[in-house]
Amino acid sequence: MPPVRFAFKAFGDQVFAKLPGPETYGELTGRTYIVTGSNTGIGLGLATHLASLRPAQLILAVRDLKKGEAAKETILKQTDYKGSLEVWQLDMADFASVKRFAERAKADLKRLDGVDLNAGIHVWEWGTTVDGWERTLQVNVLATGLLALLLLPLLQATTKLDPPHPGASKTAPHLTITGSAGMFLAKWVERTGANLLETLNSESKSDIMSRYFTTKLFSLYLTREIANLLQAKGVIVNVVDPGLCTSELARDLPLSPTGLWLFQKIGWPPAKGALNLLYALLQPTSQGAYITACAEYPAPAWTLTKKGLDLQAKFWSEMVEVWKGVAPEVSSVLV
Repeated sequence: MPPVRFAFKAFGDQVFAKLPGPETYGELTGRTYIVTGSNTGIGLGLATHLASLRPAQLILAVRDLKKGEAAKETILKQTDYKGSLEVWQLDMADFASVKRFAERAKADLKRLDGVDLNAGIHVWEWGTTVDGWERTLQVNVLATGLLALLLLPLLQATTKLDPPHPGASKTAPHLTITGSAGMFLAKWVERTGANLLETLNSESKSDIMSRYFTTKLFSLYLTREIANLLQAKGVIVNVVDPGLCTSELARDLPLSPTGLWLFQKIGWPPAKGALNLLYALLQPTSQGAYITACAEYPAPAWTLTKKGLDLQAKFWSEMVEVWKGVAPEVSSVLV
């Protein structure tokens, strides 16, 4: 999408989009959901919306347990939720933590009806350096993909279960990745390297800040590839743009005074942006769909060209090698 067209589309959505509220959906009685990065911002907003629909079990996956417990109290006060609201530790910057979380889910959960992989960081939170970029890549892409693969068998097993209670509809489990419309701005000048990951970690190739948009393009690639796996049959896999939100994640945006004023004027509160996540997590979308403003929308056209698909395949193969190195058990899912 050309930058001008992207700007008109994004601005139009921010000003005019009407997003369906939680009351649009039926109650989630008997079902289980996980939201990562759920102690603040749109993750907390999504968890609050889910709690209002009364699932049997809702898991807040957070790095800081103290902040997670505070988020739990906020949700309970706002929704009067009576189900099982649990806070589990998950540090997406640590592969070992990701594996422990997935192992706990496999051992403790009888079903998993939906997971939103929402935990993410901006590169400017850690400084515009290669170290900062590597942490962003780790959290936004590598760990997100690994956790998706490790939770996929549980989602797949849920497709074979009966509805959670008499009268409940049989609905497909969802694996949703929080992405961003920023993928339309991804230049990804590093894509000419022989090894994409190594090239991405070079300071000389591009502005480190621009690579944040690249991680959001990778979210689309992850979604497409995971959606094509045999283990994803019967599981809805999609990626969602929450819109421009005034969440804590964006509090340090390097904006000019004019940009900051515009951001504050048109930015949505996190609870509104979280309605996009709720839609993606509960609606029967197309497999591998990109969701924005509570509707499916075409991904960047160039990503569907032969060159774009070849880059996606190369990116995926490099990710797979990383995952196999830190979690050999993913091999059984990657078929």
